[in-house]
Amino acid sequence: MKKLNLWIKAVAVSFCLLTGLCPIPVSAAEEKTDPNAPPESYTWEIQSDSWPSWPEGPKVVAETAIVMDMDSGQILYAKGIDEKRYPASTTKIMTAWIALENSSLSEEVTFTAEAVNSIEPQSTHIGIKPGEILTMEQSLYAVLLASANEVSNGVAEHVGGSISEFVDMMNAKAASLGCVNTQFANPSGLHDDNHYTTARDLAIITSAAYKNKIFRDIIKTEYYIEPTTNITNEERWLNNHHKMLVPGNRHYEGCTGGKTGYTTDAGNTLVTCANRNGINLVAVVLADTLADQYTDTAALLDYGFNNFHKEKLSDGSSNTVVHALPYEQYLLHIQNPEFLTCVEKGGCILLPNTIDTDALTCNRKTEGNSICTDYYLKDQYLITKTIKILPSKSLQLARYPHVATSESVEDTTTKEPEPISVPDSPVREENSDNIFKNLILNFFSLPSWKQIAFVFMTGATLFYIILIIFKIKKYQKKRRKKRHHD
Repeated sequence: MKKLNLWIKAVAVSFCLLTGLCPIPVSAAEEKTDPNAPPESYTWEIQSDSWPSWPEGPKVVAETAIVMDMDSGQILYAKGIDEKRYPASTTKIMTAWIALENSSLSEEVTFTAEAVNSIEPQSTHIGIKPGEILTMEQSLYAVLLASANEVSNGVAEHVGGSISEFVDMMNAKAASLGCVNTQFANPSGLHDDNHYTTARDLAIITSAAYKNKIFRDIIKTEYYIEPTTNITNEERWLNNHHKMLVPGNRHYEGCTGGKTGYTTDAGNTLVTCANRNGINLVAVVLADTLADQYTDTAALLDYGFNNFHKEKLSDGSSNTVVHALPYEQYLLHIQNPEFLTCVEKGGCILLPNTIDTDALTCNRKTEGNSICTDYYLKDQYLITKTIKILPSKSLQLARYPHVATSESVEDTTTKEPEPISVPDSPVREENSDNIFKNLILNFFSLPSWKQIAFVFMTGATLFYIILIIFKIKKYQKKRRKKRHHD
């Protein structure tokens, strides 16, 4: 009987297995996944979505991403923007910028064996040989367009004296920009565990480099032809790797260049600059995929251009009039001798299309000779506007030509700002006492070397005048003696 029951159970189980009524359970690891499903990073938190009254941002595959206004540094979109990631060849933005600031385009770069042979064999290069010579201009096109690693090394050696010293320059520059989560280990971006940055820091670095006109001209170039050299008898054609700049299905209207990057550890990295309707944006995606980096970037830039508009900022602070002396008017070719306080940073803000400046609150403070105003939308910090109070110096007036307005925005501060300590403006008046006072004020506003030169020249002039007077008196005394004898 027991044997019969076992046979019945065996037949029943076999029937269920054959008909699928009793499937065998499988572990989660054995379950088949959808090959078209996006990676987990696609669902990660978008920080800017939590900002009050802020438009919802697009989901992207990139692990970290940012959209920033290059003119003001204002952040429009944020996803893990302070999380450290490997930048790969987007590192070369900093490399090229430092080279531009510390060399001339006509300088000759001679490539050493160390610069050429120290890169990974399969990494990007243009076939430079030891002893080959390029100009700095030719080298920078190879760095930014073709992402040539051996050229990056050669530029670093030429500018810094050695690659390690150049890396020190890179890190010092990053620190000066406030990039607290960035550390460079080489000028190329080839993988190193101690070589990292963040989406925020890379956007800050790009925005700063973008102010250099030569940098802008290079990154927007679709291709460049390297001429023959002292070793290579053939021209090298360098194509810009950034597909959103060049014609094709990835082209993006308004793209003004950027930088691509890839290593196995970093994944795909992409920095993209774009301009539409007077708005300059930079989008950064880190730890992205080959298939998604351009789609992600296009979605981010569309988000910025379609959901925000530019507004001029004014904080209600009183303007301080600065008068220019006659010589300053002549040097600056100006008609009106009066100058107002000048906007040093943050003259405009990007706001969601449904919001205007009436919705903003601000907190004003003084720092040295500047008024700094922090702007908020509810509790979310947006931007800082800095207004510089200028003493009457021609160089400073020329450096800050823009004039601030005095329109008002709601101010959350309850106290009036502290008075700012600035040199008194020398006002031209007919009163001789005021003229003398103005001369003293202008003397002490000069650089120390000019003060020393002025004192020396004044002393020499007085000595010469006294010498002439002494000679005249001596001459007159001789004449009187001669007349007496006659």
